[in-house]
Order: sequence, then structure tokens, then C-alpha cells
Amino acid sequence: MKYAIACKSNSFWSLLQEKSPALLNNAAYICKYQEDLLLLSKKNIDLIFFPHWSWIVSNKLIEECTCICFHSTPLPYGRGGSPIQNMVLNGHQTTQVVALKMTNQLDAGPIYLRQDVSLLGGGEEVFRRIYLASISMMNKLLHELPTPIPQIGDVTLFERRKNEQSNIDMNNSIEHIFDKIRVLDVDGYPPAYIDVGKYRLIFSHPIMRLSGDIEAHVRIQKHND
Repeated sequence: MKYAIACKSNSFWSLLQEKSPALLNNAAYICKYQEDLLLLSKKNIDLIFFPHWSWIVSNKLIEECTCICFHSTPLPYGRGGSPIQNMVLNGHQTTQVVALKMTNQLDAGPIYLRQDVSLLGGGEEVFRRIYLASISMMNKLLHELPTPIPQIGDVTLFERRKNEQSNIDMNNSIEHIFDKIRVLDVDGYPPAYIDVGKYRLIFSHPIMRLSGDIEAHVRIQKHND
């Protein structure tokens, strides 16, 4: 089967090279940027994996070949943007990585595989688990591509988080504040912060002490607004 992999995350590519180099090396084509997809229609690709992708995929490409994306909620719960952050900040401690066939409706396609993943730990630790689950499922799907099963149940939609939503509400519980700092502590995502006067305090690397206090790294920068 001639396949391609489309992913915007450099961390994913590094992990793929480390954990499953054959999966990377045997790919007929790799896409790291939106414009790379424009070339795929000329490559006679059978299947495209999208383990971490934020750009729109054309209906033409979806119709030309089998496109499989990986979403980090137990679909149909949690369709939409920022799935990991929304799951954690809604109080969930576990999620599922779901391999689904892409359609012209966002995150609504039939499902090939599901795998449970813990949401505990730092944000990058969580992403690493999700990437490892995606790599495992990609290998399974290349070995055997089952008939995908339509989604069943009530649909819950998530909205992509905006930068200003990273502002910490000090009226929230200490547990919620801890979760917010840890799940936003990922390269490429707007980190948790508090604005104090003309300065912005940016938080990372949180630790929850036995006392219930949070210790974290703080970077202080001039507020740009």
C-alpha cells in the first residue's frame, strides 16, 4: 500500500524516527506544511495518515484516497478543536486516541480503532503518549485496514481555545489552576499566564505539593497589550 504521512509537529517526526523508523522510511511522501498536500494528488497515494494536522484538507483529496486522522477524545464526544486541553480542563483524567476516516464533516467519520490514554502528567508527557498511540495504530492499520464503524451516541462539540483563554482565573480551584498550567505547558501552545500591571507572568513546569500548594517556573515579561 502506498501511503503518506501529514503532520505539522516536529516532536512527532522525531518520535516516529526513534520508535518506528520503518514506518517513516517506507512512506511514499511526507507533508509538514499545508502546501505539501497540493502535490499529493499527483503522487497516486492510496492512504494518508494525519496524526497532528490543523489545516483544512480539500474534499477532492478526501475523495481521491483514504484519509485517516487521529483525534484525542472518545468520539462522538469532543469533536472540534483543542481536544487534549478541553478534555483536561473539563476534568477528565483519561481520553481515547481515535483513528477515523476523514469526511467533509469535521471529526464525524467512521472509526477504525480506539486506544485509551492517560491525561495525567505534564502537557508534553501527555502529547508523547498520544503520539505513541497514533504510531502504534498507524502500524496496525497498514497491516490490516478494517471496515470503519460509524460513530454512535450524542455529539459534544469542543471549540478551539483562544490565546486569551490561557489567562488564569484565580477564583478557580487549585486543582483546576494546576491542570491549566500543566496542559498548556507544551511547545507551540499559548501558556498559562496572569497579567499584573504592565507585566505578564507566564507559568510552566508545575508541581502539586502534598500541602496542596503549586510550585511552578515563572517568566516575567512586559505585557504587550
